[in-house]
Amino acid sequence: MPPIDRLVRSVLLALGACGVLALACYEVPEVRDYYSCKEDAECGDGGFVCDDGVCCREREDPLCIGRVLDGGSDGGTCLDGGAPQTFYEDLDEDGFGNLTRPLYRCSPPQSVPTATNGQDCNDNPNASGRLFFPGAPEQCDGFDNSCDGVADEGLDGGLYYLDDDNDGFGDPARPGTFCQRPVGWADNRNDCVPDSGTSYPGALEVCNGLDDDCNGAMDDTAQIGQACTAPGKLGVCAEGTRACVGGKDVCNSVRAPAALDTCNAKDDDCDGTTDEKPDCGGPIRFFSDPSVVKGARHLDSALQGVPGGCLKDSAYGTLSPDDSVTGDVWAGSGSTSHVFWAERDGGTWDLSRSMTRLNLFVTFTSTGGALPDGGTSRWAVHNQPVVLVCGPGGFLRLVHRTPLLTPSGGTETLGKILPLPPTDGGDWVIGSNSTSDVQGVLRQVKRIELLVQPAGSTVSFTADFQPDFGLP
Repeated sequence: MPPIDRLVRSVLLALGACGVLALACYEVPEVRDYYSCKEDAECGDGGFVCDDGVCCREREDPLCIGRVLDGGSDGGTCLDGGAPQTFYEDLDEDGFGNLTRPLYRCSPPQSVPTATNGQDCNDNPNASGRLFFPGAPEQCDGFDNSCDGVADEGLDGGLYYLDDDNDGFGDPARPGTFCQRPVGWADNRNDCVPDSGTSYPGALEVCNGLDDDCNGAMDDTAQIGQACTAPGKLGVCAEGTRACVGGKDVCNSVRAPAALDTCNAKDDDCDGTTDEKPDCGGPIRFFSDPSVVKGARHLDSALQGVPGGCLKDSAYGTLSPDDSVTGDVWAGSGSTSHVFWAERDGGTWDLSRSMTRLNLFVTFTSTGGALPDGGTSRWAVHNQPVVLVCGPGGFLRLVHRTPLLTPSGGTETLGKILPLPPTDGGDWVIGSNSTSDVQGVLRQVKRIELLVQPAGSTVSFTADFQPDFGLP
């Protein structure tokens, strides 16, 4: 046979063999150009379908050798008559597939890595997926690397405490052991209010019913004890200190109202008025003030204007006839000393204010007192009347530098203004036996007394107090 005939027969035999064994001779086209699927997995006309990233035909050339024929995930056959197999995406290529991404095929896919099992618990290559598969060594990362449902098992770990309020301090009642601190946990157990992000050691303590700084004391704010103004209070009663009561910042008054309003530029009795009379400055008029009690005594001793104390309650006896006070007139008779008083009923006056004065406005009328030489002498020869300022802390004896009641007597009107205390070089002086603490006496004056002494037993007198006699 000629050589050319032998060549033709060889080619025909080869073609025949390929026709019989088409499956064995066909190879999957390369994934490029004409055979590549479009992005939307479309392959155009001609009966082409997209399989494993290339365009092919199920029963014609080019054949889709991996595609399952006549069935889905639960049936069908392959070109060679065999049964298809389930593959699983293995994007991290760790040999373990993603159970949620199965591929039912007749041959292993070429366009995506796959595995024949679906046992991977993390198949994301962008999230360290290669570190997660059954039997993988545990990493100290707070995750389940070995896919057994337990994170970080078998690794030496530290003790941490849940920090639900994210303040950096853990709840002592909720510990946990981890190889490293997980997110939301703290390496300390110092939180005293685990559900409050503003309560932790070193936090600012505020008045809210919580121990914000975890020092064991609730509401011990820096403002406690600081001065404040008590709401709704007047005068000194408005002086207060801050306190935290029931989780609220309050100002508590620290002063109670005083019984008297002393002369100190403060509203001591908390009535809204400062230094008011009669507490400060005394009554404007003794004889018209209901708080003033008046009286007089005829003493059994001639004191010569130099007593050792106040006389209303003294041990000196009372002689007959006794003195009387009717309206605003004091009447008496007989030798020895006589004392008139006007006192605060149930309290004292504060006469310590600068420029306080006593208006000694009174008219004395005296009768009797005949002398052997034919003249008259109605008042003893010493500087009178003497003014006594009496208080719980002592007394002051105030004397005019010259006699205001002269021995010749008659009718004598006194219009003297007595400064309290007397000014240096003035007409009035503080006499001997007086208490040395002058301001102390003036701050608490219980009584004002006037002391006179007629010249003899036959002398009678009246003292008619003027309306403005008193303490302006």
